[in-house]
Amino acid sequence: MRVLLALLLRVLARVPDSAAITVSGWIATLLIWSRADIARISEINLTHCFPELDDTQRKHRLHRSLTHASLLIFEFAYLQHQSISKLLDKIVAVEGAALLQEAWQQGDGVVLLMPHFGCWEFLSIYLGDHYSISALYDPPNVSALENAMTRMRERQGATMHPTTGAGLRGLMRGLKSGDLVVVLPDQVPLEKNGVVAPFFGKPARTMLLGKRLMQVGQPRVILAAAWREIGPDGIGYRLSFEAPADALHSSQDVEHATALNAGIEAIVRRDPAQYQWSYKRFRRIAEDALDIYRRQ
Repeated sequence: MRVLLALLLRVLARVPDSAAITVSGWIATLLIWSRADIARISEINLTHCFPELDDTQRKHRLHRSLTHASLLIFEFAYLQHQSISKLLDKIVAVEGAALLQEAWQQGDGVVLLMPHFGCWEFLSIYLGDHYSISALYDPPNVSALENAMTRMRERQGATMHPTTGAGLRGLMRGLKSGDLVVVLPDQVPLEKNGVVAPFFGKPARTMLLGKRLMQVGQPRVILAAAWREIGPDGIGYRLSFEAPADALHSSQDVEHATALNAGIEAIVRRDPAQYQWSYKRFRRIAEDALDIYRRQ
């Protein structure tokens, strides 16, 4: 399995951007036609968050969203096998670079909140070229995929920690030593590790890991994103780093989570199709809450 995956990634890494875009569009069409789970969940989330869209608009956004999601397959291969210099050349703009540099120079560590938007993995290319990074990862069920994923991120300069108690302690040690710590803040936590706060006007269980890390010393906190700019010459990546709202630093869990979701939502609204709508963001609200993802 590991050999086959490695071979597939090497082949995909040679696919030009233009071909990857075309094939990803075909994959999106197939996913919608076959009612694949990724398409079904994405459509549920888009309907839940954008009730103002008519049927034609929603279908168009769904197809674009699945096209962007399919591009991640090719980008995963690019990040594995293309040279770092070639990947860096794909970055067309970096907004807020001075803000990040200033936060880093403070020396107390930086908590970087990076939602599942665009090609979030591409941020590591830029960050690894400038900073010392620590990050958590959720081990996938396929061990071969876990090896490929950790190798890719470590190649970019990140120190990876699994989502375990030991991994979290390692992340905190990195933060204490001044690392830039990357957190994907839109994952759905267990009830004990989060609170319910609005996201696109709907209740969503929201993690408090970022808040917990903010209490480790006095780190600076920054929201980050990487989104695609698709044009005739292929795919470019625009990166942004920005200061969060003051309410993110609130001692009140719900106020913190509300500010966090508002910051994520502002990023997503730049191009909603580039968000990972296939994730069950609105589960675990309450025991008696309606499960919008349940098959009818």
